[in-house]
Amino acid sequence: MIVAIFGVGLIGGSIGLALKKSRFKIKKIIGLGRNIKRLKIAQKLGAIDEFTTNFQKAVRNADIIFICFPVALIPSTVKKILPFCKKEAVITDVGSVKQSIVKEIENYIFSKNSSGPAFIGGHPIAGSEKTSVKYASENLFKNAVVVLTPTKTSGKNSLKKIKQIWENMNAKVRIMSPEKHDKILSFTSHLPHVIAFSLVNTVDNLEYTGGGFKDTTRIASSDFRMWADIIWENRSNIIYSIRKFKQELLKIEKSKSKSEMLRIFRKAKNKRDTLRPSK
Repeated sequence: MIVAIFGVGLIGGSIGLALKKSRFKIKKIIGLGRNIKRLKIAQKLGAIDEFTTNFQKAVRNADIIFICFPVALIPSTVKKILPFCKKEAVITDVGSVKQSIVKEIENYIFSKNSSGPAFIGGHPIAGSEKTSVKYASENLFKNAVVVLTPTKTSGKNSLKKIKQIWENMNAKVRIMSPEKHDKILSFTSHLPHVIAFSLVNTVDNLEYTGGGFKDTTRIASSDFRMWADIIWENRSNIIYSIRKFKQELLKIEKSKSKSEMLRIFRKAKNKRDTLRPSK
């Protein structure tokens, strides 16, 4: 199997390393990007076997193509490479928003009446505020949830193939609609980033911050351009999640007694304690 990875950063690099560790017979992993220096680092680390800056060269013999670009670039990239892919190839992505991406790509494929490559929307819920391939790990997806968002036109065999690939990278695959994904992730991923950015902007004197503040706002050090794209693309769901969060803040603000506040905090602690430990 020949795999092409577009964007060999933390996620793309970790996919390359994890694939090589998996049971799949990988003939070659091709990395595509604009920065030759970074691509050479990815090759040196073993995340890819070779690299190119040419889209056509990257995909012409690829069986599986991972698009690991920022969400705003994913649809246009898929449209660009479709004519050069093998008919039986499968294209997938790792974008944190699914509805807008899947809809635009599906509409394009339908308009072209294409019987070529299938597209399966994907989102590995893994990573950190770091984005460089230097932080890539073959174990990044171990026990991580990966959401796949197929549609009626995706094809069962294509979905099965992508599902098996992720499972061989030790991920736990969940399948749902793009709409459901975006609603859920607006609370579990996108809202925490909105809160972290807002909390940092709320505090004027960072000299007196401790571990709690640093832990809570770690993700505010994420790529702000990337997150602006994500939040904007999923803004209708995020507006709703922000309103729900405001309601929780109001419960604390309007508490009439310490016992009322204790109930709120106890409920949160018990809920948080059910989370599996981070890797």
